[in-house]
Amino acid sequence: MSRASDVEKILLSLPPFIKTFPKWASSGLVTGQNFQIVVDDTFAKMSEEVKEYVNLTVTPALQLKDVGVYGPRLVFLEENNLGVYICKQKGSPQDIYVFDCLAMKFKTLNVDELANVMRDIRSDLTFMTTRTPKEAILVLVDSSSSMNETCYDSDDNMSRLDAVKQLFDNFATRSMAYNFHHVIGLVKFDSSVKTLHTFTETLETFKEHVHNLEANGCTVLYDALKRGMSQLKQVGEQFPDCRLRIICLTDGNDDGSMTEPDAVTTKLMSLNIVVDAIVVGKVDNNVLRGISNATGGCCFKPETSKAGLKLFEMETVLSLEMRKLKKKLDPSYIRSENILVALFANRGYDEKPEVALPSGLNDKVTGTENALKKKIQESKSGRFLEKDKRLLEELKSLHCDPHPFCTVLPSESDFTFWKILMQGPPDTPYEDGVFELYCQFGADYPVKPPLVRFVTPVYHCNINSVGRICHNIFDRSYNAHITMRDILDAVYGLLIVPEPQDPLDSILAEEYLTSRNKYEEEAKKNTEEVAGQSLDDMEKELLGEELPEKFIPSHLICPLTNKMFVDPVKNQEGTVYERKAIEKHLKRTWLGTDPKTNKLLTLTDLKPYQDMRKMARDYRKQQIQ
Repeated sequence: MSRASDVEKILLSLPPFIKTFPKWASSGLVTGQNFQIVVDDTFAKMSEEVKEYVNLTVTPALQLKDVGVYGPRLVFLEENNLGVYICKQKGSPQDIYVFDCLAMKFKTLNVDELANVMRDIRSDLTFMTTRTPKEAILVLVDSSSSMNETCYDSDDNMSRLDAVKQLFDNFATRSMAYNFHHVIGLVKFDSSVKTLHTFTETLETFKEHVHNLEANGCTVLYDALKRGMSQLKQVGEQFPDCRLRIICLTDGNDDGSMTEPDAVTTKLMSLNIVVDAIVVGKVDNNVLRGISNATGGCCFKPETSKAGLKLFEMETVLSLEMRKLKKKLDPSYIRSENILVALFANRGYDEKPEVALPSGLNDKVTGTENALKKKIQESKSGRFLEKDKRLLEELKSLHCDPHPFCTVLPSESDFTFWKILMQGPPDTPYEDGVFELYCQFGADYPVKPPLVRFVTPVYHCNINSVGRICHNIFDRSYNAHITMRDILDAVYGLLIVPEPQDPLDSILAEEYLTSRNKYEEEAKKNTEEVAGQSLDDMEKELLGEELPEKFIPSHLICPLTNKMFVDPVKNQEGTVYERKAIEKHLKRTWLGTDPKTNKLLTLTDLKPYQDMRKMARDYRKQQIQ
């Protein structure tokens, strides 16, 4: 409201008994939109039509975490307070910037805490989703009397129940940070089974329930599995494509269940429910381990608090999406408890789940020149989507002006899947390594970022065991104008300067901050072991017969690499070299001499040669015309 007359008209229209009237002030950023109410239309019809007006639709809090969701948008700040979401806070991925229209103030709120407070303005026990879940997880927590005993062999004297609370906190925190499209339910069991919370997207809700648990009673583990199975079955009926899983946190064997283990196992298998078990304390549970293996799940037994925390930092433990499941048995094979015990004897405890790599990694790849020629020809003869046009421009840019430390190799059969070979940055623990990555462009690209992951294991606090990269360019700093060159620069820069304040591996982050030398020694050792193959050898391995180069004018070829210039530099005598090649040569020679003349040469003698760079770029453009 901008005119005094507007306020006056509203006040005059109110009955005398109303003493206060809330004024909803515009944030100044919301676009004006009008929706015409047609008296003859049904409410259901108008509800559907109003969805087309983005600025009139209230966005659930958790959806604000998704990449590609931009403000301004309406969002509930309290049950009776509708505010405006402005943007994410770049320095803190969980914080959002909003305008409180009643208080007429801008505020910073934690989006997970906001989702926990609002819960879609429903009861705690109502199963609501703001997005289609990809996985439903029922967490079973053992609260029997034995959980009061000491957990680990270390001197911290932590009880098993306290250890489970710590593990659950880490599970909840990491799951919220990854922003998985999961729904989670919570059940505790001792002498009886009790549902503490039905399925919800808001993990913040669970922490208080878990922290309030006290240990007493016996251990009706199999009855708890039966309860979890029943609840997950309902989710599976509502969302047929949703993965179903039970995570069981316990310290021992069943005591007092009415349910038989073989019966519940065959039922779990028939419903495709995976059971993961985390056993704490100095105990063995061969039957539970057998149940996990039979359903395709894993059974872990962390020996220390540190190992337990690291377990719940593994993406393949937090989610089944990147996990390669074990081969499931035929349910008819599970005829007795003894068979479940025998399953463990053959397999034992798991250390970490196996990773499921994308099928595109098995595709034959090609060079950028061949891929572009093929795609440009296709664009002339058929319909070309906006996404395809953008991809074509991105690859053209990287072909004509390549990243000096990255080689892009698109799949021959799928233009949206690229392999990338990245050389380690000089003067880092990764400098003698070549790392393989893949880049997958989804249907929503460029609105949403491509999926970029390392295939080669990297010892790095911002890169997890399945190659996920933690960098804000993939979430809060991403927008549709970000190029693939920007993304490659960001990932390469992360190898130069890690960000321990925003880690994927908190243990490595702590090591980086407290024992930097040890961290770098381990990173160098890992690089030598898994990334020691040369770039030339990796290119030969991936490209095979395609590798032999076509004619390239000799003046465009670096005498050290025998490849076309990307980032040329010139010495005082006019000799031109590729920057990374001559810098590597000078670093490895004691006095620092020119490889052609043997005269003394220093880094300060080398100057960028822009004319040569332009000639190389122009020649690459001609290659694809």
